[in-house]
Amino acid sequence: MSCACPDPPLRSHALSIHLGAHKTASTHLQHSLRQVRDGLREAGLALVDPNLLRGEPLSLSLILAQGMGGPDEAGARQVLRDLRQGCPDLLISEENILGLTHRSRLFSRKGELYPRAAARLRHVIALAGDEPAVLYLSLRDPASFIVSAFALQVAGGKEIDLDSYLCGRDPARSVWLDLVGRLAAVEEVSRIVLWRYEDYPALRPQLLERLLPPGLAALVPDPPPANVGLTQAGYEWLLRRAAAEPEADIRLLARRARARFQPAGGHAPLRLLDEATHARSAENYARDIEILRAIPGVELLEP
Repeated sequence: MSCACPDPPLRSHALSIHLGAHKTASTHLQHSLRQVRDGLREAGLALVDPNLLRGEPLSLSLILAQGMGGPDEAGARQVLRDLRQGCPDLLISEENILGLTHRSRLFSRKGELYPRAAARLRHVIALAGDEPAVLYLSLRDPASFIVSAFALQVAGGKEIDLDSYLCGRDPARSVWLDLVGRLAAVEEVSRIVLWRYEDYPALRPQLLERLLPPGLAALVPDPPPANVGLTQAGYEWLLRRAAAEPEADIRLLARRARARFQPAGGHAPLRLLDEATHARSAENYARDIEILRAIPGVELLEP
């Protein structure tokens, strides 16, 4: 099938990669963009998101696990070419490019966040055709981020105790400055666009203007939150049920907890760390943001 994409003279061929991170409203943004996929294609932009990268037609996680030059490399390149269908611009949106939130994958022994992120990014850029890439990455307060990543693992039935998940790591320590530095060092990266997850609702129109061809941002709907996590009441209920039923399926309990104790019902967000930890985290986060704001090649979107 041929692409109906025009070839507008004022727009250059471009590769944009939205990296997430996890638990920073990535699913909401992806769901929003998916609603206008056909319109994006008509304007010359091919959107490739988790619906196309987690199974059929392409298991990107499997390809990245194999490493560069793996047995399925050529096939993956062809699948991406087919998904692009000749469109001048390509937007890949997939938070798992950075890595995974499992306790052994999210941090290295040295404490690096997403320790293989740079290597995985290089691989994705190579699969897409070795074009210069603009990266889009949302940041989040470190303590809030790590608790949400833990909750994601609880929902998958892999974790239940935060201390065990942390493995002695300080949840308030600075993490984003190092990650952005490693991503910026990837030779094919031309620019990194950052924003704070906490600012996402206010600057979403501005972000869409950066991501999409002219005139399309206003057409993107703003659906309800797509991935509502555990609340504090839901997590406490899950712990009680797991203690009473040691053989219970944690994934099932987590689904029930999310259904019964929703934010829309007035239940407070999950908060598993003390106020002093949150205060240190906020200070470290603010310091990272100030440094990142001044780095050449890094653009920080603000409301």
